Amino acid sequence: MNYTQICRFFTTFLDLAEVMGNNGRVESDAHLHLVDLAEREPSFPSRLAGRDWAGAVVSHDIAEFGLSEALRKSLPPTVAGFGIHPQGLREDTMGFLASLAAEERIGFIGEAGFDFFGDMPERVRNDGNLRAQARCFEFQLELALRHGLPLLIHSRKATDLLLSYGRKFSRLPALIFHGWPGRPEEAHAFLAKGVKAYFSFGTTLLRDARHAVESCSALPPETLLSETDAPWQPPKGEAWTKPCRIDDVTRKMALIRGLDAEAMALRLRENFDAAFGRGTR
Repeated sequence: MNYTQICRFFTTFLDLAEVMGNNGRVESDAHLHLVDLAEREPSFPSRLAGRDWAGAVVSHDIAEFGLSEALRKSLPPTVAGFGIHPQGLREDTMGFLASLAAEERIGFIGEAGFDFFGDMPERVRNDGNLRAQARCFEFQLELALRHGLPLLIHSRKATDLLLSYGRKFSRLPALIFHGWPGRPEEAHAFLAKGVKAYFSFGTTLLRDARHAVESCSALPPETLLSETDAPWQPPKGEAWTKPCRIDDVTRKMALIRGLDAEAMALRLRENFDAAFGRGTR
């Protein structure tokens, strides 16, 4: 067997192991980026074929949305979203987002939110940055309210700001926190305001991040979601996150909650359908 044949055999073996490892389990990925994923693994749609998999996919650029929609055609049922990300404010996409919502071409709005992590000048919490991020966020919030769409949140060091929108959030069909960054008591503060909030957990659980584990353990079961954020937020030692990692996240959540993995997977699918309104637009 020559080198090329060995490489092909090894690739086939890994593909088979990935499919068998799933063991027919229901998988629900509440956050992934198809175009960025395809740049790293063009064949990824074939790995999802035949699996009981559902996903929510995000885009933040007009060209990206078109490519993402083309990729969605080769996948099991997904729900598409479009948003103005706080890490890359794009007021020039406001009109496009408004048309997508009005024409019912998206099932949710996002990622939207605030990012004041402080790792770049535009992410330092000051009056100018706050105004800029708030302007884009409030546009998206009003759009979600007008069209009855779930709002998917990106938040870093901004939970207090988001809590101030509690009254409006309570009118949304769902408020979905991507990669929930907070403590259990912060999550309960949203629920106490009558917000139909969902808290999504991903690869941070695989790194045993303390706040993520605490929140996953303590929050009501009907508020939990699972995600990969593929290809971003890779597990330790990996260059990027593959969609198959959703099975590892599900198993970890089951372990934390003291549940059978199959029961956890079914619960997460039920929550996914409720959060996104079974939107497969």
